[in-house]
Amino acid sequence: MDEWLPLEDFRSGSKAFQPAGRGTPIVQRLYNRDLSWLNFNDRVLSEAADSSVPALERLRFAAIVSANLDEFFMVRVAEIAKTAGRTPKFRYPDGLTARQLLALVREHALRQKALQARHFRDILDTLGRHGVRLVVEFGPTGSYDQEIQARLSGSRIALRRSDEALPALVSQKIYVFVRFAHHYAVIDLGERENRLVELGADGKTAVWALADRWVAARAVDLLPGHEVIEAFPYKIIRDADLGYRPTEEHDLEEQILEGIRRRRGESKVIRLEVDAPSYSEGALFLAAQLGLDSAALYRFDLPIDLPALRRIFEAPAGSKLRYPQIRPQSPRLLRSKNVFETLKSRDILLHHPYDSFDAVVNFLLEAARDPSVSEISHTIYRTSQASPVIEALKEASRQGKKVMVYIEIKARFDEAANLQWAGELRSAGAQVVEPFGGFKVHSKITRVVRNEGTGQTVYVHLGTGNYHPGTARQYTDLGLLTSDEAISRETGLYFSALAERREAPGFKELLIAPWNLHDEFVRLIHEEIKFQKRDGSGRITAKMNSLVDPDIIEALYDASAAGVRIDLLVRGICCLKAGIRGMSEMIRVVSVVDRFLEHSRIYSFGTGERQKLYLSSADWMPRNFFSRYELAFPVKDPDLKRYITEIILAKGLADNVKAWDLRPDGTYERLSRQSGAEPVQSQALFEQFAQSEYKGTPLDGRLKRRR
Repeated sequence: MDEWLPLEDFRSGSKAFQPAGRGTPIVQRLYNRDLSWLNFNDRVLSEAADSSVPALERLRFAAIVSANLDEFFMVRVAEIAKTAGRTPKFRYPDGLTARQLLALVREHALRQKALQARHFRDILDTLGRHGVRLVVEFGPTGSYDQEIQARLSGSRIALRRSDEALPALVSQKIYVFVRFAHHYAVIDLGERENRLVELGADGKTAVWALADRWVAARAVDLLPGHEVIEAFPYKIIRDADLGYRPTEEHDLEEQILEGIRRRRGESKVIRLEVDAPSYSEGALFLAAQLGLDSAALYRFDLPIDLPALRRIFEAPAGSKLRYPQIRPQSPRLLRSKNVFETLKSRDILLHHPYDSFDAVVNFLLEAARDPSVSEISHTIYRTSQASPVIEALKEASRQGKKVMVYIEIKARFDEAANLQWAGELRSAGAQVVEPFGGFKVHSKITRVVRNEGTGQTVYVHLGTGNYHPGTARQYTDLGLLTSDEAISRETGLYFSALAERREAPGFKELLIAPWNLHDEFVRLIHEEIKFQKRDGSGRITAKMNSLVDPDIIEALYDASAAGVRIDLLVRGICCLKAGIRGMSEMIRVVSVVDRFLEHSRIYSFGTGERQKLYLSSADWMPRNFFSRYELAFPVKDPDLKRYITEIILAKGLADNVKAWDLRPDGTYERLSRQSGAEPVQSQALFEQFAQSEYKGTPLDGRLKRRR
């Protein structure tokens, strides 16, 4: 591509940037994954901006935007910065160098946070009108001074000369910086939660205050005898990479523990964030002390660390301030008899959070307490702090059952908790499979062996999401309970392969990474091309969190060029360019961002009797295909296939309330209803179906039908 282009090209839509056919350079065929992720965070921010969303829910979305961006810097920006230092000539698939990408990330993040600040002020105004007040601005004196100061008794201060180094700083913790003429101070407010002070009620209004902003405003009074030049809150973000050596598996747990310690207080600082009305000498001084250039210094006229405000949006409040509480339903098929008797005759689909996660917990508890059950095998990637899943596994082990568990101790930010669970399960007598260094086990599977009559029957739960009761109420996920003989046999092969650290042959039902998952998905896409050329019946519909893998994308481009209709629900990152003539005009990409985080992965190929439908723990990303153990499992029951296809996928694609359409230039446009069209809000529909016990859907009447 020429460095300079005629201005007319841009006025006419810039044909220079419109890919046309397989022969165009790959730089024009893929959208950058990190910029695409930032676009996703923009869509989350749009929920915070939406005045039709209850005010406390808007605050929650604003906090999610901040938490997302912090993790993005800890993981992705840290990795991009390393690439810029080590291989400056390296280019990403879209043609950007790492330095160019860092510049674009900074530009987008600044723009995003400026919008967030504006929306945050509007949220505070709305909350104030409904009896919830957050004090973020402080004058010279105030009625709450004594109360706030009393809550800061555990705070610490470090005084330094201007030529002395900063004290040790912890990642994501809130500090207040105070600059004097020839020295400075760093005030440590203690735990992150301490910065939010509940002041009780002011008449009918619940009042909260941000202690870090109060300390900055009162620095002159708190530090008498010092001439305060400026004071402001700040925090740092450190690289989250633990830096363990995956080939040295014999001491992997020790490496992980050491890495957790470094991550918190020693790893490289990636971002300095200051809460100040303007850039200042103090902010530049901090950046220099931390060894950062100006590109890593971010100033926002916005309180930092919004996730620490969670106590506000979790506090009791009026019904108008939050969404009505969801009431997850217990599947009717599991109410009358034990789960094993039910699964002998039919499969059960669970759609969380609309169906209660208690069904999964009860499956494990029944297995733990049933004297006929002899073995339980299970994988854990993330779970809750007080986990009923872990307790069920410990109970099963104590009762003499053979319990084998793989706990992924490398699950980012859950390493310490998972190491603890591994120790507790070992103490209870369970076999905890030694962790792999080079791979993460991300599959979600429970296998129960039950002695029945003259033989054994295997019952299985397979899922798209974690065994985490908390996130099961916040994320949309799917689970399948089945006793299908072919699937059950292959789950045994899978667990044997995990325990023996080897590849296992003989899989026909399950698609498994890192062995055959990628190649089979590519093959299934190309199979639809053959059907399209033969009789025009090619059809691909899929739902996932992220679409990044270039081989999958190229296969989808080939399918589009052959005329295959392709509809994709992609919540977050999407590197595929949709709707481009000659390359992807048959591909539509929709992103639904609503109350619950869309998390289920569904892959459907073909229609009617020849339809193949898989649920999976894996997104279409290289990491899922080549550096993780993942599962895609078939849905065989015709009623369940119809529900997933005609309800979950179809309603998601038809959403005209909370859906966004991916445009050819990589931007997203909020879908709007045609004049007179009925509103379709897919998540609200799914909840209604569950509350009505799925009347009028393909699941209606399954009590009378057997496998």
